[in-house]
Amino acid sequence: MASSPESIKDVLVLPRGEYQPARPTDLRGPCPIVNALANHGYIPRDGRSVSSVDIRTAMIELGLSSTIRTPLTYAAYLEHQDDPPTGFGAFMRSPFAYLLRQFGLRNPHQQTAGGAVCLDVDQLSRHGAVEHDVSLSRRDFHQGDNTTPQKDLIADLISSSTDGKVITATDLARLRLRRVEQQKKDNPELQYGAGQHQIACGESAFILTVFGAGFGHYDVPVSYVEALFAEERLPVVEGWRRRRWWKLGFVELTWQAQVVKRLVGKID
Repeated sequence: MASSPESIKDVLVLPRGEYQPARPTDLRGPCPIVNALANHGYIPRDGRSVSSVDIRTAMIELGLSSTIRTPLTYAAYLEHQDDPPTGFGAFMRSPFAYLLRQFGLRNPHQQTAGGAVCLDVDQLSRHGAVEHDVSLSRRDFHQGDNTTPQKDLIADLISSSTDGKVITATDLARLRLRRVEQQKKDNPELQYGAGQHQIACGESAFILTVFGAGFGHYDVPVSYVEALFAEERLPVVEGWRRRRWWKLGFVELTWQAQVVKRLVGKID
């Protein structure tokens, strides 16, 4: 029996950067951007044993500077602890690890065969670390599935564009406020306080600054958002190119996150 083109492609080594949707055996998480990096082969396509070097190098393809790549990687690759140590002694042993301990995703002693610390992509679904309630594309943890993209939420995201052409900071802020109010009704176990809100505004800022036109021009074409969220694909075909000369840094991202937060307004 002849093999189908799809099955042949599965066993071929695709070039780095070529898009292929996740296969049933591949691991994916709640972040469409990380999933897209796997779908393009910038990190292991199966989503398994992703080293810190893998993810830090892959983030170059998003146009990120080391001021973002390094702390994000460091925090994510800390060991996850349900009850992390507190107090002055714990702080003095490792100040950076103490300050970022809530974001750790790695299982104890989780390493590649070569001894490098690693993560599986689906570990980004650990509730209360990086993942939080009131996603723009996923259900809440207590609703049973905080990993799978939801078509109705993605449709709402795409339709949030005021002019149908681009999605702005104001569009995302209005959507964020609507999602918070909706989840207050839909999820009696909702966990969405100041910390989760700051992360959420940072995620919106990330979309705007990475996929917008550049410094000060953060409107994102609807076609880019559709590719990223509906297909988990970097929107290169639609015309997006990563920053090369002016990489996205921590100050610019933080500034835009505060812009989004001000536009959202008070969250009760």
